[in-house]
Parts: sequence; structure tokens; C-alpha cells
Amino acid sequence: MSYSLHQLQVFASVAKNKSMTKASEELFMSQPAVSIQVKKLQEHFDIELFEMIGKQLYLTEAGKELFETQKRIEAELENLNMAFHEFKGSLRGDLKIVVVSTAKYFMPYLLGYFRKQNENINISLKVTDRIELIEHLKQNRYDLAVVSMLPEDLDLEVNEFLKNPLNIAAPVNHPLAKKKGLSLKDLKDHDFVIRERGSGTRMVMEKLFKKAKINPRLVMELSTNEAVKQAIMAGIGLSVISDHSMVLERSMDRIQILDVDGFPYTNTWKLVYLKGKKLSPVSRNFIDFAVSTKVDKWLP
Repeated sequence: MSYSLHQLQVFASVAKNKSMTKASEELFMSQPAVSIQVKKLQEHFDIELFEMIGKQLYLTEAGKELFETQKRIEAELENLNMAFHEFKGSLRGDLKIVVVSTAKYFMPYLLGYFRKQNENINISLKVTDRIELIEHLKQNRYDLAVVSMLPEDLDLEVNEFLKNPLNIAAPVNHPLAKKKGLSLKDLKDHDFVIRERGSGTRMVMEKLFKKAKINPRLVMELSTNEAVKQAIMAGIGLSVISDHSMVLERSMDRIQILDVDGFPYTNTWKLVYLKGKKLSPVSRNFIDFAVSTKVDKWLP
């Protein structure tokens, strides 16, 4: 007896929900019908796929292997579907991107213009910190990721698409706000606020101050760019921060950029994914779009 894609889908629902009842509700099937499909699949492979411990349903080792295979089959079928639409001149499918928090200031613009050209695309944008993003990359949970500083322990395909100028920002009434030709050494006795450990911006800041052989006076550690900007505007301290995240505050004269030698320090934003990963047509088209387009013209 052969097995079908439908049986695999039923099995996957049970595996995901750890419940025949919840799977039947998700699939709009009766619970006996779900049980029959799972039983047929087990009979085909002649091995138990689930085990009941107490009142909880768990995957066996064989079940875990089949579940991972089913997810790969589902992804390949989705890629095939997208490829056929691409052959017909209509790009269709899902695009799931995870980005570090600073990228939230420009990625919606880029994704918005991409979708205007491809109205049948569904986009999911996850904004998180660098540590969680790296974990998502390792687990291959998203199609693409956006970073400015590359993780050292991952083998990635890298596509640069946008410059990322970083400057030293200060409150508008800071004593150094109007001075010209400052050096990093001129800042050593001033208070600084800094992003959390693992942040790409913090890594750049630590690298530049180490090179200048000075230890900035760190008075506050913060987990988001928004918190850093609020701390700057509140007069708590200076910070290294991306120009992309300060557009609104600078337009309202709430933050002052200091004139410091070596700044802006510019690195690049990169679209990355694990080497060996098979990209969907939507992902390939988005990379081409981002790399070949002058993104700056769409940003505020």
C-alpha cells in the first residue's frame, strides 16, 4: 500500500499539535478520520510514529525523522509552486525575513516597493536582537536575514545591498555639540550609553574605541535603538548609532551629530542565508531586487 501527500499532511498536523483532536480541528476532519490516516501511514512504514506517555502524545525517533522529511517535502512543493508561477510571469508565494532591530527603520520601505511590483507575495518580517537572529539562522527558520555585522561561526551566502553610516550622537545642548574636528580621545571623559552585548552597533563601538586605545565611560546599557535615542535626548550620554534610526529625531532637532574624525563610520547591510540553502524563487527575486536597486531613494 502506498502513502499520499494528504496522509503526510495529516501526520504533520498531529505531530505539530501533539494531539489527534487538535489536528482534526485544524484540518476540519473527524478524529476517527485522522486516526485512520495516521494508522495507514504507520502500516506502510511498518513502524510506530507516535507513542503515548501518560496522556501526552509524543513522536518516536522514526516519527521525528518523518516529520522533518515532511517539512522538507512541503517546502519543496511550495518552491515548485512558486517556480511554476514564475515561469508564467507571475511571482507568487511567501517571503519570511528576520532582521536586527536597526533594520526596521528601512526594511518596510524596501519590502513595500518589492510587493508593489509583486502583489501576490505575502511577506513576514520578524524584528529581533542579533543573538536571537543568529539562532534563527542556525535553525533555518527564515528565508533570509538582514545584518550589518556577520556572525563569525556561520557559513553564509552574503549579499550587500545598503550602506550603514554610523555616527556619534549627542543631546542638542551637549558641550561638544558645536565643536569641529573632534577626535575619539576628546570624548573619553564624557558619559556614553551603549546597546546590549551581541548588538552589531555595540561591536562597532567597542572596536573603534579599542583601536583608539580609550575606555569610554559607560553609564547605561540598553536593549533597543529607541531606548538609546531616548537616553541621548534625555541628556544621559553619547552613543554610536546608525543614521537610519535617527531620521525623525534629527529632522526635529532632538539629536545632534558630533563632528568626530573617522565618522561617519560606514559598514553595509547584508542579506544573508546559510550556504547550501535552496532559495525559493521569491527569495531569489528579492535579493536581486535589493542588490540591483538604489534603495536610498525610497528611504525617508
